[in-house]
Amino acid sequence: MKTKNKKPFLNMDERNKQVAFKVITIMYFLTIIAMQGIVIYRQFALGQNLSDFEDIAIIMTINSIFLISALLYFGALSIRKLKVKNILLIYLAFIILGSLFTYAKYNIFQNPGLSFEQLFDKLKIITAIIGLLMGFWILLSILGKKRIDKEIE
Repeated sequence: MKTKNKKPFLNMDERNKQVAFKVITIMYFLTIIAMQGIVIYRQFALGQNLSDFEDIAIIMTINSIFLISALLYFGALSIRKLKVKNILLIYLAFIILGSLFTYAKYNIFQNPGLSFEQLFDKLKIITAIIGLLMGFWILLSILGKKRIDKEIE
């Protein structure tokens, strides 16, 4: 008599596992997008202080950084396929997005807004943080590639 495994997920064939992984991935991203929408709504529409939902913002930030890091390290995303020009364009796009968000947060949704000098100081911080993140992600991608090459040998 065949004993039934108590973990049905382990009994799936490869096709069923792939479908389950796709569904899990889609639901994960929908959850992250919904949480981001809630944070934006609470901050800008309801005018709540950051301290009212700071825990959600921290969890989302750390989760996003670790997600990208894991994808790079385990080879799901390959920076090696990107040219240096494309990496610099991604870096620039992150800076522009961060700057637009900062400008909107401090000059559109708050009175009084920031002066040009204060806005430029925030831009320096955004540039440095994004530079550190991009450097960290490139390093993880290189280490992940070495790990994969070692496993293949």
